[in-house]
Amino acid sequence: MKALLCLLTFVPLFASTPMPVPYVDTKAFSGLWYEVARTYNSYEKDCVASTVEYTLQDDNTYKVYNRCFKDAIGGELIEYKGIAEPANGASMSEIEMTYYYIFTQRYRVIYLEKDYSVAIVADKEMEQVWLMSRKPTLEKPKLTQILATLEKSMDLKKLIFTPQDEKGRYK
Repeated sequence: MKALLCLLTFVPLFASTPMPVPYVDTKAFSGLWYEVARTYNSYEKDCVASTVEYTLQDDNTYKVYNRCFKDAIGGELIEYKGIAEPANGASMSEIEMTYYYIFTQRYRVIYLEKDYSVAIVADKEMEQVWLMSRKPTLEKPKLTQILATLEKSMDLKKLIFTPQDEKGRYK
């Protein structure tokens, strides 16, 4: 009986973990993404105006360029590079990200607008989550809609909304 109670207690936690989207086109996903919000991670603790740029390579991998300003928009530029490769065939719905040749983590695209204007990338446990947009800011109705979807899978209080330069600074 205790085992059944434990199982019933934990089933909702697993049921709320979002699956990756079925397919992500590598060419359409390429390019610059602005971080709208994220969960805490130590490597971005001092970052504002964070972006990630995926540059598609001939072998269907990406060169990844992460950029942000330290503490204030226009401040010291922080950059780090990595490689992303599909973890699920030719689709980028699941991505193996490697930084400094040794740190690898699998992420999943769990939300993607049809026009590739907004995406949510997260690890399986929803501990590391990024809400990204092709523009530095999202209009409030769109943000509200996306957050309502995300709320089914995580506590929105864990999100840190990223200050962005409305003009963008990286292109």
